[in-house]
Amino acid sequence: MKVTVDLAAEKDIAEIADFYDQQELGLGAEVEVFLIESLALLETLAGIHPCNRGIYRQVISRGRFPYFVVYYEMLTRSEVLVRAVQDHRRDSHDIADKIDDRFPN
Repeated sequence: MKVTVDLAAEKDIAEIADFYDQQELGLGAEVEVFLIESLALLETLAGIHPCNRGIYRQVISRGRFPYFVVYYEMLTRSEVLVRAVQDHRRDSHDIADKIDDRFPN
């Protein structure tokens, strides 16, 4: 399965890494590696996650940083587009607005 990460999702990861670096120097790099590894899992697991609103799928990260959710869509049977990576400890309304913007109907 081919996994593509769009620019907005790449920006999400960079912002998350910056936030964690502000908490503890070097932690941003660790969370970035963790998230990239999580995205790589979609190469074999994409499509098994429930489809929300008929548009996107979401997968919760597992491991050291368990609060991240990756939002993606199946473009074809063999191609996935990651549109967002969000920390679900943030305001749920802000997350919903961002996801709505990233997955237009």
